[in-house]
Amino acid sequence: MDIYVAWAFILGVMCSVSLVIGALLGIYFKMSKRIVGLMAAFGAGALLSALAIELVAPSIDAFMRASSAEVRAHEVRNFFHLVAGAFVGGIVFVMLDWVLIEHGGYLRKTAYLISKFMHEQAPLPTGEELEKKHAAHGNAAVAIWLGNLLDGLPESFVVGTVLMATVTASVQAGSPVVFWDVLPYTLLAGLFLSNLPEALSSSAQMRMQGMGVQRILLMWLSLVLMTGIAAALGAVMGEWVPHNAMVFIEGLAAGAMLTMICAAMLPEATHLAPPNWVGLATLSGFFSALLFKVLE
Repeated sequence: MDIYVAWAFILGVMCSVSLVIGALLGIYFKMSKRIVGLMAAFGAGALLSALAIELVAPSIDAFMRASSAEVRAHEVRNFFHLVAGAFVGGIVFVMLDWVLIEHGGYLRKTAYLISKFMHEQAPLPTGEELEKKHAAHGNAAVAIWLGNLLDGLPESFVVGTVLMATVTASVQAGSPVVFWDVLPYTLLAGLFLSNLPEALSSSAQMRMQGMGVQRILLMWLSLVLMTGIAAALGAVMGEWVPHNAMVFIEGLAAGAMLTMICAAMLPEATHLAPPNWVGLATLSGFFSALLFKVLE
């Protein structure tokens, strides 16, 4: 069991190391907003594909394969547990995100910034006005960090649970359990690709807060460490928590992820790049993640 928890931690780090790469790119290179937007759209599409394949499809498949009415009824209950967890996860994400936005977390994304000022019927801040907004929120950098933590923890938790599900299936089938054979490549690709533009845009906002490069990188490294721990926790719970409760917990994480994609990633992409291009990039990301599943 300990080795599988370690594998989950490593996998969580692998998914989130792109945060550090994105931060370095955002700090040292001036990347086009259009490119950042298209990367966010591609990552959103990949993440949507991973969610559908790794979290929703297994419940549907188990229901379709049910050999008796009793088993089918059991799988129907599991599916409703998944749906209930998803709605709870979405609501919790919205509530926590709202708290962070009120404390300056809206500065982490262009989409949040535009939405906030449109609802307040106020002109969008630019240049010096935007810098004043950053200065007015002395804790905005921390809110930005917490916002990215809120985005990342459900994703990495799911990584651990999916890994343990794959390991369990291999053990039951009597197959040798090898690290590279049980990796959920679809989820890994989706998370890696979605984290890159997240760090790109957020690091630029942190710089506007007057944060030094070393502090920014340390904050992203701490996120990488915490996502690794969340993945390890997912693996532990995937081993010991009853299956129906685990389905609810996976739904909780999936609901938070799906809400985040629709509330943050896709609006951000649309504000940074032409909408039609965003649509094609999302489509490309969706089927690229599917390709990873085919090649597993």
